[in-house]
Formats: sequence, C-alpha cells, structure tokens
Amino acid sequence: MVRSSAQCAPLHRTIQRLNARWHLRLALLSPSNKTTALKRNKPTLGKTLKTSQLYWNNPNQIKTLNPPFDFVIAADVVYIEESVATLVSAMETLVGSSGVVLLGYRLRSPEAHGLFWELSERVFAIEKVPHEDLHPEYAYEEADVYIMRKKYK
Repeated sequence: MVRSSAQCAPLHRTIQRLNARWHLRLALLSPSNKTTALKRNKPTLGKTLKTSQLYWNNPNQIKTLNPPFDFVIAADVVYIEESVATLVSAMETLVGSSGVVLLGYRLRSPEAHGLFWELSERVFAIEKVPHEDLHPEYAYEEADVYIMRKKYK
C-alpha cells in the first residue's frame, strides 16, 4: 500500500491492481516522508521506486524526471494559494495522456481549495472515489480521494 499520509492510503488497491498488469512509471508528490512510505510498501509494489524532492515551480527539474508518468500520486498538497497554479501545471506535465493523478485531498485553505479545483477542472476530468469504495481503515470523513485524468484537447 503506497501511503505517504493518511489520505494516500486508500489508493493502495487501485495501484496494486494496475501494477500487477503493467510496468508503471510513478511520480509521488507529497510533503511527508516518502522514503519511509516506499520502503514500507515495497512488498505490495514488487519493485523499488526512487524519489526526489520536487519543486513545482521549477520546470527544468520537472523535465529532468523524464515525464510522462502513468501515475502521479499526490497527498495533502493543496494548502497554499500561491503554489496552486504551479502544482496543477506540474501535475499536467508529469502525467501522460492516458495516465492518472491519484489525489488524497483534505481542505486546508478555502482560497487554495477554490483555485485548485478551478484550474484542475480546465485540465482534468475529475472523479471522486466514493467513501464506501475506500478501505475502511483509511476512509476518513474529512479526507477524499480523487482520480484525475487529462481531458482530451
């Protein structure tokens, strides 16, 4: 189960199913300790993943990661209004045309919240995962999980 925070934990079943079928390219966006989370979840993933700190406002760094990725996993990343535009832009650049962003989300800032969804809806088709589909151990009333796919232009 890939979990860098409580919001990310419910994503494990989706990743497990898809990882079993394909060789995945995965980007993990989260402010918490990614190395510990990836080590803890290596048996589920069946492979070793590399992480690095990503500065959303640095397009050169994003390019060095060689996108696109099949999955971009982001948890607890929407909390400062000034960083929202660069976050959405980074997510758009990182995920492939048939890839998905798996977002663990919790309202932290009303200003960042409104802007994030406004900008995201321009780029992504967004599906909220029903709470009953989440693992009961990690389904929190105040946290949601979204699947975001790029809109075809």
